[in-house]
This record gives sequence, C-alpha cells and structure tokens, in this order.
Amino acid sequence: MQDLYERTLLEGALLASRGQGRSGQPDILGLKNNNHNNQVNLDNNENDKDLDALEMDRFTGFHLLSQEMIELIVRVRESASDIQFLVDETEQVARNLRQVTTQLQEGMTKSRMVPFANTADRLPRAIREISRKLQKQAKLLVEGRDVLIDKMILEQLYDPMTHLVNNAITHGIEEPAVRQKQGKPKEGQIQLQAFLQGNQTVITVADDGGGIDAERVKRKAIEKGLITHEEANILSETEIYDFLFHPGFSTRDKADDFAGRGVGLDVVRTSLRDIRGSVNIDSTRGKGTTFTIRLPLTLSISKALCCISDRARIAFPMDGVEDMKDYLPRDLVEDETGQQFVVWNSQRLPVYTLKDLLSYNRKLGRSSVYGGKHEEDTVSLLILRGAGSLLAIQVDQVIGEQEIVIKQIEGPIPKPAGIAGATVLGDGTIMPIGDVLELIAIAQGRLRTDSGNGLWQKRDKAFETWTGEQSEPTVLIVDDSITVRELLSLSFSKSGYRVEQARDGQEAWEKLRSGLPCDLVFCDIEMPRMNGLEFLSNIQKEPGLSSLPVALLTSRGADRHRKVAAKLGATAYFTKPCPDQTLLNAAERMLSGEILLSGSTKKPIPKTSLRSDSQASLTDEQPSSSDSNLVLIIDDSVMVREMLSMSFSKAGYEVEQARDGQEAWEKLRGGLSCALILCDIEMPRMTGLELLSRLQEDKRLSAIPIAMITSRGAQKMQRIAAERGAKGYFVKPYIEEVLLDAAKRLIAGEVLLEVNSLVEQ
Repeated sequence: MQDLYERTLLEGALLASRGQGRSGQPDILGLKNNNHNNQVNLDNNENDKDLDALEMDRFTGFHLLSQEMIELIVRVRESASDIQFLVDETEQVARNLRQVTTQLQEGMTKSRMVPFANTADRLPRAIREISRKLQKQAKLLVEGRDVLIDKMILEQLYDPMTHLVNNAITHGIEEPAVRQKQGKPKEGQIQLQAFLQGNQTVITVADDGGGIDAERVKRKAIEKGLITHEEANILSETEIYDFLFHPGFSTRDKADDFAGRGVGLDVVRTSLRDIRGSVNIDSTRGKGTTFTIRLPLTLSISKALCCISDRARIAFPMDGVEDMKDYLPRDLVEDETGQQFVVWNSQRLPVYTLKDLLSYNRKLGRSSVYGGKHEEDTVSLLILRGAGSLLAIQVDQVIGEQEIVIKQIEGPIPKPAGIAGATVLGDGTIMPIGDVLELIAIAQGRLRTDSGNGLWQKRDKAFETWTGEQSEPTVLIVDDSITVRELLSLSFSKSGYRVEQARDGQEAWEKLRSGLPCDLVFCDIEMPRMNGLEFLSNIQKEPGLSSLPVALLTSRGADRHRKVAAKLGATAYFTKPCPDQTLLNAAERMLSGEILLSGSTKKPIPKTSLRSDSQASLTDEQPSSSDSNLVLIIDDSVMVREMLSMSFSKAGYEVEQARDGQEAWEKLRGGLSCALILCDIEMPRMTGLELLSRLQEDKRLSAIPIAMITSRGAQKMQRIAAERGAKGYFVKPYIEEVLLDAAKRLIAGEVLLEVNSLVEQ
C-alpha cells in the first residue's frame, strides 16, 4: 500500500508538470474541475501557485484515502501485535496452570502410595502357621520392601498374596525328607519380590518346590470336561497352567483344610481383576514355580490411549498397550479360514477389529463421533499385551494419550465382556475402557461375549439393523459456497431431514469414510481440493459407500457434464438455480431407490423411504401447537433461560431456547413446532412486543399461546401485551409452581390475560 501511494504521488506530479507546460495551468490528472470532495485546483492557494508540481506535492482524494488506509493497516498491525502478546501471556498462564496441576496431581498420588512392606510383613505369620500344620519348613525372603504401591491396591492385595503363599507351601514345597533326598535344603524358600517395570508394578511369588505337573493338570482338565484329548495335545504349557485358575479346579484328589477345593487360585485371579491386575504362571518341574502379578501404578488416575473404532470412542489402558503402528493393507495376510495376521517384531499376530470381539448393542450414529483416518492407504493397529499373550486390534483412528479416571460399571445389568469400566470426558460424554485381558481371552476363544441376556447377543438382528435414526434421514450438502449450503440446509431441515455440511469434496470424503451416517448427498462440481466428479469417483470405488445416492447440483448444465456424471454413477443432476420443492421431491424419490439421471451407471437399490409419515407431513401444513409438548423459552439472560428450562424439563416438557425475538422468529418460521411460548419483553434485535405483533400476522403461528415473563409489571405494559395477542403475563421473579400450572392451562386453550379486564382496572 505504501508503494502504491508513493507511485501515485509521483505519477500525479509528472502529469501535472506536463499539463502546466502545455496550458500554463497546473491540472493534475485532468481533475481541475472535480467535485468538492476531491478539490485539486492548484490556484486555490495563492501562496504556492508559483511553485511547480515537482517542487511541491499536491494531494488528491485518492492520496488522502490511501493515507487513511495505511494508517488503518498500521493500527491493525498494532492491534494484532497486542492480541498476540495477550495470546502469549494466556499460553504462559495455561502452562503454569498445567504445571501446578501436574504437581498437585503428583503430590496427591504420592500421598496415596505406601511401601510394599506393609503387606509383606503380614505374611510370615501365615507361613509359620501353615508350615507347622503341614509339618513342613519354609522361610520367606522379601525383596523390594520399599517399592511404593497405591494404598487402595495394597489393601486388596493381601488376600491374593496369602493364597499364593498357601499354594506354594501346600502344592509346591516338598516335605523335609523328600527335599533331602533330592539334594535340597530341608527348609523350603519362598521368595517375594516387588519392582517397577514401565508403568506397572510387578510382584513375583516364587518357591523352590517340585513345580507343576503339566500332565496331571491335563488329565484333571479332561476329567472335568474342560478340554478333549485332541485339544490337550496341542495346548501350550501356559494354556495348561491357566486351568489352575478355573473355578473348582484342583490337582488334589482329596480336600483338606488348606487345599483341594479349587477356590484358591480362582480367588487370586478374581481379586486381581478387580484392581485391573493380571497373573500368570511359570514353572519348571523339580525346580519350582513362579507366579507373576502385574498391577497398574495407581487406581485413581491412569493413562489411556483413546481411539475411534466403528464410530465409537474407546480407550485402552497404557499398561496394556505394547505398541501402536500403521501398516499398509498388503502387510495384512489371511489364512485359509479368513483370519488376518500381521508380522510384528518377527512375531505373527492375529488381527481383530473391535466389532469382531465385542457385542455392540447399537452403533453410534451421531455425527460428532467421526474423525476417522486421514491416511487412506494405511491400517492403524494397536498391539495389546496381557498375561504373556499379544493381540493386534485394528482401529479407525488413534486420538492420543489421555489421563483418565476409570469408573467401575455398577448396577443390575452385567458388565459387558471386554469392557473394564468407563470414564467421563471433559465434555460430559462417557467413554468405555477396554479390558485388555478379556479381549485377549475373547480372541483366543476362552471367553464368550454372547452369554447372558439375549438382547445383547450378536444373533439378535433387531439390534444390529436398528440405528435409531431411521425416522430422520441425513442429507449431506457439499458446496464451497456457504450461502448455497445454508439455503439448502434450511430447506431440508424444515422438511424433516437431518443436515450435514461439507465445504468441498475432500471434507465430505473424510466425513463419510470416518463413519458419518448419511442417506443422501447433494454435491457441487467445481470446488477446491477435491471437485464433485472426483468425489463421485471415490464414492463408487468404496464398497461401503457405492450404494449411497449422490445428486450433483451445479451451474454447469452442458450435456457433456451430465454424461460424465452419469458415467461416474450420479443418481441425479440439477442445474442452479433449482426450486427447493424440486430438490425435495427428488430427494424423496432417490431415497426410495429411484435413479433420476438417464444413462447413469448406478444400479437402482430399492429402499423403504426413511421418512415417517409424521415427518413427511412437515412439508405440508404444519401441525397445530397442541400436537407438540415443546415449550419455547425466549430471554436474553442465559440464567433465566436455564432456570426455566430446568423447571419445564423436570415437569416433562421438551424445551427449546432463543436468545431474543429475532432468533425465536427465525426458528418458528423455519418450522419449529411448539405448544407454548414464554417470552421476555426487553431484548436486543427484536423485543417481545415486536415478536407478538409478527406472530399475530402469521396464520399458523398466531394459534400458539404466548405468555410474557418480564420484570415490567405496569398495567400499561400488560394491556399492550394483551392487545397484541399475549395469553398470559408473569412478573419476575416468578413462582415455579404457579408458572407450571399456568402453562398447563395455556396449552389447554385457556386465556389468562384479558384486554377488557385490564381496561376496567
């Protein structure tokens, strides 16, 4: 701008100098007789008329405007600098706040930590009593006494530790005479060790006894009908040892006071699962057995990896996530049964989706959940580890690591298999937490997900096909013009559709691939990043989207464009401008499976119209207010709106809010159906009295009862409101019971504010 200003100034001076040489009178740019706002006559100033244009600058209106623009730009830059300074200060305050919060959190976590010795010191007495009764000799060695463990975890750790010590003496350590024959010391040794490993606390309970007889465990499992002979031959030792945790399983033929009932190790695993722990066994025949317990560092706050899978959010505790990696689709191979595998760190891991492992009662259809993969050619896999096993889970998107508080699922409904609990996010939504151990057990076939209530079984097709949104079809409008998007959105919204928008083909493509539930697409052709034809081509190549009807709405009406669109599988083709009713009728026909573009390669797919009769009626005469249970609350005070909304919601009403009369008028004209309107008087843009007048001019809206609720209690104000059609009048502060009772009477058709009675008063 500064360069343009100086250039204009110089050009003006040169032209003026030429004009003066020819006519003897300076006339810059031929504007000698310009209007009053751009006076440039050089003879107006007697003091400088003898000075040449090159000797003195003369300014036109353009120069003044340019100078003002330069000054404005400078002020804008100064304001931007001030704003940036405030942003930097705010970020610094936020960093300080995060640091203080982190320190406070760490301090609170440390205050909950107690040394492992608090539990270990209670075990020697139990060892002495059991050893004396069994006439065995055993001593306890403890390592890691100072390792800090969450107090809540440690309190629930004593019983499992007691059972494991009991198990070591009862089943592991031999009698003194037997040990001497084997060259072992008469006194058996139980070693207890605690240490930290990553974000886990690891506790091992090891004995130097005779170890576990795997063949004996096999025979017992076959006798109890847990496995067949064929299955027993292919099981690994880890899988064989896992039978020891089965309820009622014991290798003892006879039960006594200490063993043989099959409850000890079952209690251990159940207790550890309650605190999100795991246990696995490693045994060597003749040398001893080691039980390894893995526990989270704390139960109060833990880190989890948040993901999106199948349009649902889910998190996995970080202590169970071994790795996260993106693979190319060709890296996933299938065996003869169709099971996918991937090679990770030279190990061949089975790949599952959460839909394969969990029984979904209902898919989420809310558009706020999408945000899928932007890398179309990669597959995101989470490598989960639990109890010595690995599993690869395929997800749509990895959101990131987040600190969460895990809440246990309580109540009469059983906890779904594969879910450890849930957490409440900052926006109030609930996110389930995956149970890594149970997911691995489900994948290995050791845990079923279809047991229990039949409503949760995968075989229940009613729950699989119902989406909860069949009565409100979704239309996606794709156009780079915000005006076109808003106008189309308004038309479809009034006709009972749920509307989603996208600024170009790229944004629409990402939304659809991320799981946006959509029944119909209206798309422009000429758009940035990805045009409509490219978008249409991508839709036809995607198996899950190829049946989606796509109509092109463009300013290009040539036959060549229509042929290209038909070849790419467009369902319909409309040229702007196009009447709203034409688009609405076409949408209805396309939803029923009809192809409206001749020569289109898309195959017709018969569908049942997704619109219910009640919503189809919205395109005709609007229902009367008595058919609705909705109360429209209009007030410029958010506190008043929220208080009234809370009162009417508790009373069983549906509530809609508006900040002023203008917003309420737009909603009502846009098709909002309500049974009652509660309106303030003094509001910006459009007052309550102005809204009253407008409502009375509309035949449909004049039938809706409207009551004024205001701080103005004068008789004159009440009379004016009554003359303009108000059916009730309440003065703040209101009494909730009185207002609710009056609302019932107003909806029933009663008039609580009479003009004649006010005139008489």
